[in-house]
Amino acid sequence: MIYAIRVLLVVVVLETVVGGALLARRAWRAVPRVPDEELNDPLIMPELRKFAREAEQGGPLEWTRFGEALLGKGFYAYAEPAFREALRRDGTSMAAQFGLAFALDRTGRMQESSREYRRVLDLKPTSEAQAMTRYYALFAMGLCALRLEQAEEAEDLFRQNAKFAPADYQYAKLLIRDGRAEEALPVIERVLKEVEYSLEFHYLHQRALEALGRTREAFQAATMVERSAYLVPASFNTVYVTPLDQMTGISRMLRELVDEVGDANLVGFESELLEIRQAMGDKPIFAAEAVDEQLLYVAGQRKQSERIFEMLKTYRAAGRENAQMLDAEGDAWQVQGDLVKAAECWERALLLMPNLATHRKLAEYYGAREPELRDSHLGRIALLKGISEYRSNRLKQALKPLTEATQLMPQDPVAWYYIGEMNFHLQQWDAARAAYRKCLELRPSHGRAARKLAYLQEADQPVPAES
Repeated sequence: MIYAIRVLLVVVVLETVVGGALLARRAWRAVPRVPDEELNDPLIMPELRKFAREAEQGGPLEWTRFGEALLGKGFYAYAEPAFREALRRDGTSMAAQFGLAFALDRTGRMQESSREYRRVLDLKPTSEAQAMTRYYALFAMGLCALRLEQAEEAEDLFRQNAKFAPADYQYAKLLIRDGRAEEALPVIERVLKEVEYSLEFHYLHQRALEALGRTREAFQAATMVERSAYLVPASFNTVYVTPLDQMTGISRMLRELVDEVGDANLVGFESELLEIRQAMGDKPIFAAEAVDEQLLYVAGQRKQSERIFEMLKTYRAAGRENAQMLDAEGDAWQVQGDLVKAAECWERALLLMPNLATHRKLAEYYGAREPELRDSHLGRIALLKGISEYRSNRLKQALKPLTEATQLMPQDPVAWYYIGEMNFHLQQWDAARAAYRKCLELRPSHGRAARKLAYLQEADQPVPAES
């Protein structure tokens, strides 16, 4: 009897312990939280809830993906606990660690986020992507220090991140602002050897040279600003967030849709576009206009004039008008045989945005019947081709279409200005002077041509241009 009682007591104790453990586990189990929001994009919230279910049933990878999906839509406060749970399960996850730091950063907790970014640096990268994440983390720490008005700390962090172009940019900018342009020059010139046509660094180069009183060299740097493009991101936020935004909603559907298809696939392409458009409904979604433009493109390729008119009526009722709509309307009138109305639409489209294809259609329309108008459009085609070559830094190749443009449009100063630019950068000084003079003869108020000509006339031999 005593033995049986003892056995029963052991069973009761075991049940109590196990039951208590199960209750404690359930109480401490992380529950993924999804915002209680109603968004214009009807797909986002159901897809976030799907990520939440996967996280609840999965491991650290699923929790990280849930946090990233929340980050992509700007739900930073909800992403934070998701990343913390991922790290509780796997403290070596660099993606979760960076996501946590970024979520804190976006909610304005800079000091706390800097500590979490520092933990990213403590993790050993196992891939090239993770190695880049370390650069981003150190750069983000510098930006946090700037927002906290800790200029010296920021400068030190950017210096540690040397050879990462965004950090070099911030470091050089701080040096120039602090009156140390001489120290900034080697940093700027090192980056320009690697990123030759960076607008950001040519602009810093100009500022540094101006601060040092080297005005002619500064002018030369300014000419390179005109030839350059935005190549170095001042912030990594867009680079990091854009793929996360495309994890859910209409953005995901657009990402999965191919950018270009052949004529044989137009029907399938249109079907996918209509599926996306139907998912949007009548709610104002930023991506709607891009989808509508693709639908117009498909209707134009299939020469569905009535469908084009129907779509344009809907878009205009919503207060929209742009060059592509006018161009498509012209194409629809052309299909219906009304070339006069087509030409009117194409001309209006060009007032909003230059376009090679539209100029070609108008040149063909005017033809031998109105050679002056035809040549004007052919000249614009040549000019746009020349400028395109210039923007691609193919200076010698640009001269041929630009010269053709001056022959077709003898009274237009723009082509002469760009001929001057090509020769300026090719260090063909006499040809550059002649082109700038011709530009000013046709348009005396052309300020850039006047400044370039004055620069060339200041000395017999200018500072050598960068090629």
